Amino acid sequence: MLTSDRQRTLRETCPACGTKGKAVQPITIESLVVDKARRQVGRTDGFRFCAASTCEVAYFHPETGARISKDEIRVRIGQKATESPRPACYCFEHSIEEIEADVLATGRSKVADDITEKCRQGLDRCEETNPKGSCCLGNVRRVIQEAQARRAGQRTAVGAASDGGKRCCAVADGEHPSAGTRRRRNAGLWTTAGAVLSAILSSVCCWLPLLLIAFGASAGGVAGVFEAYRPWLLGATGLLLAGSFYLVYFRKGTCGPGEACAVPNSRLKRLNKIMLWAATTAVVAFAFFPNYVGRFVGNGRPSALSAASATGDSRAFRIDGLTCEPCAVALSKRLETVPGVARAEVSFGSKIARVSLASGLDAPSDEALLAAISEAGYSGTPESRVRTVRIAVGGMTCAGCARGLEAHLRILAGVEEVRVDDESARATIAIARDAPLDAVLEAIAGEGFKGRVVRESE
Repeated sequence: MLTSDRQRTLRETCPACGTKGKAVQPITIESLVVDKARRQVGRTDGFRFCAASTCEVAYFHPETGARISKDEIRVRIGQKATESPRPACYCFEHSIEEIEADVLATGRSKVADDITEKCRQGLDRCEETNPKGSCCLGNVRRVIQEAQARRAGQRTAVGAASDGGKRCCAVADGEHPSAGTRRRRNAGLWTTAGAVLSAILSSVCCWLPLLLIAFGASAGGVAGVFEAYRPWLLGATGLLLAGSFYLVYFRKGTCGPGEACAVPNSRLKRLNKIMLWAATTAVVAFAFFPNYVGRFVGNGRPSALSAASATGDSRAFRIDGLTCEPCAVALSKRLETVPGVARAEVSFGSKIARVSLASGLDAPSDEALLAAISEAGYSGTPESRVRTVRIAVGGMTCAGCARGLEAHLRILAGVEEVRVDDESARATIAIARDAPLDAVLEAIAGEGFKGRVVRESE
């Protein structure tokens, strides 16, 4: 009798060549498979992609046995193509031959950097254009590395490029001599304004919930988006503020004697300094807002029923989307309005809500408590059912990679929730207590990344 792992492995392998297939989303099948083949298989979900170069099968379905050949795909599959041009990136139309030519000529290729930048701008559509159904950067980098390895024995010395005598500070034809001066004069103002804006955005996760709660709106989902980017926003704030101080206090002018910019504008310099210090005060106030605001909104002590009315029974829920102390206080008050709840304590540090039940009253169901959590703008999971695992993902460079990995992990057995952040290269997974992590790490490796468990909590 086959073990469950063996059965799963057989289901994931291509029936034609035995290569392990990669799961793809329905949108990939809908976008790339010709209409006739799509009608024949009768569905678009559950398919896997076979990347074997010699296999005629492009997609196969582990349950129905349906197969879709490479000739039934609207685009040429780069892994299976033998004639030029072989596609390497479908979103931005880069070929393997183009990359190899770059490496042969210069020793490197800018294609990967070009793709990364466009992905950061949100221009990628990997699930709709790439037969693999995910980001192509892994394939592109492999092509670059292979081309560089082949070129290693053919490398010749190249002379240093001449700058043609052009001065690094030369002024472009037709540009007014004072144009650069005006740009330098305003640079300090722009960097200061940028620092203030970054600081405001870095604390959105805390002051936005307070604002929305004041108007009776749900706050958790919106605030959680900004909370994920808080470290990056704080870093940008620090860099911009440091740049402002450099421009205002330390940078020396590059004007020659007699030029208009050689005479400093004392009023403008004084105004810049005043604005810089005012902005610094605002930056500090906003940047540390989540750290001190809890002192002004209460500590979350129960105010509904007295502790003496509790039965001693309690329930715990893991809260997702909690971004600050005021959010925890507001959520505890919302839970205390549920009939049958004596008191609720929500810990911002551990992201756990503990609900004590009242004696003499019907105990509320988990569904009622989860509904109250959802109405407050957060998502909750009974503590006893899942554990949260945080995994560092090596090799992730774009939002498209994160979306593809999220989609792949979300279909794994036991996984209840997945969030992949390309900026921090971290995957946060809520997974059943008895589900193994090996399948998760294998899935990450199958996408071309390296996974390492950073933290696991019950």
